Amino acid sequence: MSRRARLIVSATVLLGALLVLQFRSVGEGVQMRKSFATFPASIGAWRGADDASLDPEILKMLKMSDYLMRRYVDQAGYGIWLYVGYWQSQRKGSDIHSPKNCLPGGGWEPVEATRLTIPVEGSATPITVNRYLIQKDRQMQVVIYWFEAQGTVVAGEFDAKIQMVRSAIFRNRTDGALVRLSSPVSGTVQNTTDRMVQYIQTLYPVLRQYLPD
Repeated sequence: MSRRARLIVSATVLLGALLVLQFRSVGEGVQMRKSFATFPASIGAWRGADDASLDPEILKMLKMSDYLMRRYVDQAGYGIWLYVGYWQSQRKGSDIHSPKNCLPGGGWEPVEATRLTIPVEGSATPITVNRYLIQKDRQMQVVIYWFEAQGTVVAGEFDAKIQMVRSAIFRNRTDGALVRLSSPVSGTVQNTTDRMVQYIQTLYPVLRQYLPD
């Protein structure tokens, strides 16, 4: 698709989203199956080590309905930070902010961007997620994230917006979630990525118990 065609499609989708969210604003707002307050402290061989809270000003800006931010550690001591934010509605200024826009923050710079395809329990087909390698001075981290669109895993920001518009039109729903994981590089980048993939395969069936389809 040419750049001009992409711009036309983007403008059309955004205009459609604006109209849908403006005129179909009644009767939706989907609760989670369970609150993240009950999210297990242990997932397989991973144990919850630290919980964190977002600054009140950030929460006010993001307008999430619920969120979880916790570091999990495996038996070898390797840690992964898990963040899941849920929006029961993305109308009236509440929408999911892509991690891609936040990666350069705090001095971190993207080094490499790829996508991973991961087979998971509870999904008939493997899920596709974003993987970023970021660096600050001599420190490196692997970041993996994806969007949850009512039972469907979506990697791309643009695709997630299209999915939201379709759901708003046909289901009168705009609920969705963002799942982000990060881990400092220990050993090699591939070693770190492999550990995170194993964690995701353990996490995914648990996450499905919380997010609505």
